[in-house]
Amino acid sequence: MKVTTIETIALDDPSNRQGTTVVRVHTDEGLSGIGQAESPSLVIEAIIRCSGGLQELLAGEDPLQVERLWQRMYSRTGLFGRRGVTLAAIGAVETALWDIAGQILGKPVCDLIWRSFATTREPAEVKARVTPYSTVYPPGNTLDQMQTRFELALQRGFRAMKLEEWPHGFGHASVENDIAIATRAREVIGPERDLLIDMQNGWLDVGRAIATIRAIESCRPFFVEAPLPPDNLDAYARLADTVDTRIAAGDWGFTTRFEFEDLMARGHVDVVQPSSVRSGGVSEIMKIAEAAFRRGVLCIPHAWSHMVGVAAEVHLAAVVPNMPYFEYPLAFPDSPIVSELLDPPLTPNPDGTIDVPRRPGLGVRLNEETVRRFRVEPH
Repeated sequence: MKVTTIETIALDDPSNRQGTTVVRVHTDEGLSGIGQAESPSLVIEAIIRCSGGLQELLAGEDPLQVERLWQRMYSRTGLFGRRGVTLAAIGAVETALWDIAGQILGKPVCDLIWRSFATTREPAEVKARVTPYSTVYPPGNTLDQMQTRFELALQRGFRAMKLEEWPHGFGHASVENDIAIATRAREVIGPERDLLIDMQNGWLDVGRAIATIRAIESCRPFFVEAPLPPDNLDAYARLADTVDTRIAAGDWGFTTRFEFEDLMARGHVDVVQPSSVRSGGVSEIMKIAEAAFRRGVLCIPHAWSHMVGVAAEVHLAAVVPNMPYFEYPLAFPDSPIVSELLDPPLTPNPDGTIDVPRRPGLGVRLNEETVRRFRVEPH
């Protein structure tokens, strides 16, 4: 079997200002695989179709040789890639190749990507169920609206929920305001569930970050995500070394294992968050997770509203020992290109877990009706 073409599928839901980029890798025997990139579709299309681009590099290649083909794409795009959006495109294609490989071999992706984490005490078995956390976004403009949205996540059984910063919300007014918001969120979800908080790089000085994080310690945040600008690694180290709450980072533009090694070594973060739709693909996240494991750091991947990325996260969480959670969207308002993109949908169970598909590949396909309704030209 050989790779023939790579298709870029741009989806846009103007009613919810949602857009996404899916790629589909085709073979000469009719099998295809899917991946996703959190990047502008026109840029992904250019990286795939340009002279020396990903389609040219993979045409005629054996889709089972996923690691070798990742290396081929990474090496041959080095002059305009190595980081950033080119890695998002490579990761989307690599995820699609794993999807194809699983279909060829009749096995789910989680059975193919096993990587030894050495001294872990977890049994060397693929998990049957994995646990998402719900990102409640946007959190709402008032405490009562935030409470209503968190209650919806609670009703759906999620074991962990993430509070996002928002204009005039958490992180944008006073420390007292931050305390009130975090306290209300903790009261809503109760003592048994984990509360995650995302600042989206909103604090510009370590002093403010320390003040708020210390002030909300009684709310027991599981982590505070992206508290500072992503390039300020020395500031991350100062913060992480000062507070007891876990500090997380990795969403905003971090891609390969090399950047995450730097984030851990220089930034001293407690949680790395490689994006399943930006950080180079499934195998690259496995390598990042292993490097984190050796340091005693958690790996909790990011995907936000990108459901093919969520499907990849499910298979990653099934084999990675230091991945207690992965991101799952709970968007307001809902969009079909999120909630109706996959067939069958990846829906959490009443206990908040998701069953790891045992179907070949990723175990999901695109809902072609959703694709038909929302497909646009790359833009």
